[in-house]
This record gives sequence, C-alpha cells and structure tokens, in this order.
Amino acid sequence: MKNKIKKMLLVGLFTAFMGQVNFYPFGTDFRITVGVVIFTFMLLYFHTVPIVATSVITGISVLFFRVGIDVFFNAVSFDLAWYKHIPALVYYIAYGIVIDSAGFRKLFEKPLFFIVTLTTADIMSNFLELIIRNQSSIRSFDEIFSTIMLAAVIRSSLVLSLFWIIKYYSLFITKEEHQKRYKELLVLTAKLKSEVFFLKKSMQDIEGAMVKSYSIYNTIKENASLDEQELKSLMSDSLNLSIDIHEIKKDYNRIVISMEKLMPAGDLYKTMKMSEIFETINDIFTRYIEVINKDIKLGFKIEMDFRTAEYFMIMSILNNIIQNSIEACYRSDSYIQASCYRCENMVVFKIADNGKGIQENERELIFEPGFTTKFNPETGQISTGLGLTHIKMLLEHLQGNVSLDNNSEGITVFKVEMPESIISFEEDEDV
Repeated sequence: MKNKIKKMLLVGLFTAFMGQVNFYPFGTDFRITVGVVIFTFMLLYFHTVPIVATSVITGISVLFFRVGIDVFFNAVSFDLAWYKHIPALVYYIAYGIVIDSAGFRKLFEKPLFFIVTLTTADIMSNFLELIIRNQSSIRSFDEIFSTIMLAAVIRSSLVLSLFWIIKYYSLFITKEEHQKRYKELLVLTAKLKSEVFFLKKSMQDIEGAMVKSYSIYNTIKENASLDEQELKSLMSDSLNLSIDIHEIKKDYNRIVISMEKLMPAGDLYKTMKMSEIFETINDIFTRYIEVINKDIKLGFKIEMDFRTAEYFMIMSILNNIIQNSIEACYRSDSYIQASCYRCENMVVFKIADNGKGIQENERELIFEPGFTTKFNPETGQISTGLGLTHIKMLLEHLQGNVSLDNNSEGITVFKVEMPESIISFEEDEDV
C-alpha cells in the first residue's frame, strides 16, 4: 500500500511540474499543458495504481503547485490564485474518471481505440473546465472545438508513442540480456558435453581394464604352478582389483548421469551456423579479456558458412585453443585471428596469435598428456597440460586432426581439420 501511495504522489508531483510547459490558446487563463501527457503515460507505466484516486491526488498537486507559483512568484493574492486554478483540479478528476470508465489500460495494444478514448476524455474534460471558467463562449464553437481536438489528438498520440518507445526499449534490453545468458549457457554446455565425452571414454577404458583384470584372475585360478598360498594371494588381489575398477566405473556413471541432468533436456538447437558459433565465442572472450585487463584484438573470419550438429564439440575445441592463445599473449599489440574455410573435402580452422610462441623442442610434446609450460609463480600451481590432449581426443572422435604451424616468425598457428561430411549439416532448415 505504501508503495502505491508513493507512486501516486510521484505521478501528481511530476505532472504538476511538467504542467508548467504550456500555452494559452484563447488568451485567457485556460491553458493546454504537457502535464496531461506525462500523467497518462505514468498511469500506464504504474499500471497497479488506482486511476481515479491518482487523478484526485494529481489534480490537488497541480492546484497547489500553480497557486504557490502565482502567490510567491507572481504576487497574486491567494484567493485569486485559488479561483484561477481550481478548474484544473476538476479537469484531472474528470479526465481520470472518463479514462478509467473506458478501461484505457487495456487498449494500448489497439492504437486507434486508445487514441480515440484519450482524445474523447481530453475534449470532454477541457470543455468542462471551460464551462467552469465561464469561457465556453469566448470564441466560436468551431474554433474552440478544433483547437481542443487538435491538442487532444496530439497529446494522445504522444502518450502512445512514448509508451511504445519505452516498452520496446525495455524489450530490446531484455532480449540482449537473454542473448548474453544464452551464449554463456552455450559455452557452459559445450564444456559439460566435452567433459561427459571424456568421462564416457574413461568408462570404456575402465570397462576394458576390468575385463583384463578379471581375465588375469581366471588365468591365475587355472594355473597350478604356483604354491597354494601365493596363488590365493594373487587371485585375491586380482579379484579385488576387478571389484575396485567396477566401483570406479559405477561412480563415473553416476557423475555422467548427474552432469547430463544439469544440461538442457535436448540440444538447445538441432544445428548452428558457423557464423553463430564464432559470434558466441567472440562475445564470451571479449568480456573475458576485459575482465583480465589484457589488450588483445580478437578477429574472426569465415570464408564458408555452414550448419553443423556438432557445434558443442567445435565450440569446445575452439574455446580451448583460443584460451591458450589469450594466456600466451602479453604484448600491447597482441591479436588472435580465427578463420574457417574449406579445403577439398575438409573444413579447416586456423587460430593464429602473436603471443610468446612455442619452442622448437616443445612442438612434438604439446599434445602429450600432462605436458605444460604454464606455471603461476604467485601460487606455485602448474597447469594440468590436458587442454591440447582433450582437443586431440575430441578431434579423433570427429575423425579430424590438429597440428601446429609455425611457418610465420613470431606467429603461432594451430590448424584444425575436420571432414566436411562429418560436421556439416546439409539440410537447409530454420531451427
């Protein structure tokens, strides 16, 4: 209730203030103001406040505001100022009653009815004010009516235009926020998808290890060359190893199920265009670069655009490489350039940066698990060295490959190739 009262008072005070923007069409005390536009707009904006009660508060605010100005600034007596401005109170109350009765808040999506309703209310209230002022015969009826009607139509149109501008601007901002969150969700889902892929691969490896372990157990069981105590000990160790591996597999399976529940029920879209993938990655890393306060110019170039159903895998691969490039950049003129093009039956991605580069003796080792040159002297932490290994494994799944190209001095280029038949989605459809 307190919140509503605050809004009603705000409507009244702001309308009274904006009411000072006015003109006198007939050379009398009767004025046409911008205040009515603000009053009507705020009734739409604060859609929960009662219209009639707000009209009364607004009328009183306008009355006291105008009386105060005349008394304190124009040296008009209080009685004369009160008599001069009391019709304005009647105008706002009458206007509020008419638009409330017509249910004008429900009509703003029907522009013609909305304008007709507000115009009618404005004309009726203005004529009532003229009658109270005893000024209805100062000019011919046609002149008075045409002036008041023109002002009413203009004010009604301004209200509608102002409200739609504000509404569409709010929708635009909301849409931008949704797109930003959607892109972050895409990147997060891509990371989860790749991690689930590796967990599933590990489960297959564990399954193979369990089978081998159990096979060893059976071999030992059938081998009588060992003495009974050694045989029992080896059999027990082998069987326990099989059981332990099986338990690890079950734990992995529980993790996979939990992670898949965190992800969207189905793919966010069946396919994505490569240009959309680049746009998403660009937006995410542009914000990331701002956060870490690095001066790096990101560039993305597409010579061929295509739809792909493997956008999570592609996004994860590119994210890992670009992340490494960002960490390698240290100069004020640093840049990272990603491009995509077709070469025969392959889709080729190139990610180039002018960072610190990779030493010649390290080139053969960078794709090996655990190899890393990243060391944080402040924390003493060493990178896991699994980023490029993960990329290589993801590409093996897509029947692709990754290589390092250092042909240009001072520029590191990673080249990723994938068969077009594997990643390109031929059907041209809107998804």
